[in-house]
Amino acid sequence: MAEEGKRQERKKRRTATEAASSIGAMVKAAIGGTVKAKEEGKKLAYSFIVCSYDEIIRAMDVVPVWTENYAGVCGAKRDAERFLERAESQNFSRSLCTYALCGLGFDQWREELGEMPPDSPWGGQARPDFMLSSGQILCDPRNKWYQAAQQYMPDVPIYDVGLPYPLYEDDIEVADVQDYYIKYIVAELRGLVKFLEEQTGKKMDYDRLSELVDLSERTWNLIWETYELRRAVPTPMGTGDAMNTMVPMVFMMGTQEAYDFYLDLNRELKDKIARKEGVVKDEKYRLLWGGGLPSWFALTDFNYFNSKGAVFPVETTYRMIEPIYRLDIPETNDPIERLAWRWIRYWTYWYDKARKRPGSEPDVERLIQYIEDYQIDGIVMHEAFSCRTFHLGLIWQLNQLRKIYKPIPVLILGQDGKKKEEKRELPSLILESDIIDISSYSEVDTRNRIDAFIETLEQAKTAAALYK
Repeated sequence: MAEEGKRQERKKRRTATEAASSIGAMVKAAIGGTVKAKEEGKKLAYSFIVCSYDEIIRAMDVVPVWTENYAGVCGAKRDAERFLERAESQNFSRSLCTYALCGLGFDQWREELGEMPPDSPWGGQARPDFMLSSGQILCDPRNKWYQAAQQYMPDVPIYDVGLPYPLYEDDIEVADVQDYYIKYIVAELRGLVKFLEEQTGKKMDYDRLSELVDLSERTWNLIWETYELRRAVPTPMGTGDAMNTMVPMVFMMGTQEAYDFYLDLNRELKDKIARKEGVVKDEKYRLLWGGGLPSWFALTDFNYFNSKGAVFPVETTYRMIEPIYRLDIPETNDPIERLAWRWIRYWTYWYDKARKRPGSEPDVERLIQYIEDYQIDGIVMHEAFSCRTFHLGLIWQLNQLRKIYKPIPVLILGQDGKKKEEKRELPSLILESDIIDISSYSEVDTRNRIDAFIETLEQAKTAAALYK
């Protein structure tokens, strides 16, 4: 780690579960595994999370190099600045996605040296044999990041998997357009298979692919059932831990290791519930992490919330699953079609629910569902300045929520001295920083804002208690 990173390094975040505490070693082993795989002559692919083709690349024995993950690791270790500065020296603006900037700075330095940059976190990011970009509306870099990296690695080919996000419109029924989407997605995934066959010199084993899809679907169901255990009061696991336990969900799907991890987590949470063991001793406030990636260098902020009696039993960020049995996926023996249907059904799952509530939309409906299911007292969101596409709309969602959902009945004392019933919106807090650029962060300011928010929560609790 660079000297600046050493000076800035803080104590690690305290976890509430053994499963979360094991993730660091798991990620370190995975990153080191890509370097070893490269030495062994295996094919490596740069890749993005949430792209629906995890099982395809694993069935082809391609080793994924998760570039967003490595940038996050650099941020968490407070060792991203030197890579960001190197990207800036290549005329990339600091206003771009700092995941991408960190990755580009690292790639440029590695290619210039012909070896890993000095003291690379956890051994460094291995050079890929090809790159799999993803033409989605999810975020800007999914088309352009790897194109930019190609100027340092002109011999490394790119394949763009153009998976769409079905757009939500009040007057368009999903059933009327889904066949078009399925046909398109199947064609994109078959194109990926053809590209991988050309790059690896081997044919796809569709029986193996089907087995991996089966395994992923069982894992999806297990994750959902496990995370639902967090409804318990006190909650056995918070969002701080979930920012760790999401790793197998987004980086290891289609592996037995991921399934086994969530099986262990499931058992651990059930044991905690049986012993009435929560994240904190005295659980006062139950909060929803309502959107936004965290600041990876400041995960100890979750411990600060905990010190005030505040816990996060649920989050929208990285909760990338709904139970397969609820998605109504048609029967098919074609694993490629199953992947396509899973993609469409997941991203349209909340559409019908949203239409039933005037003024709602899918992301807002999801917030409402979590507020009700998890007995939420307040909402926290994080706006990361360099992650515009994913964070765009968070404030709008909060405003829509205020308009259509005011769940807290309270009694107030009127000027005439009489008590009057009133419904108040849930208290909310919007934090502002970045995902890995630590120069955007002030711990003092952040903690002061959390303190003020806790005071608001306490006032709301007191008013609600009077009503009861």
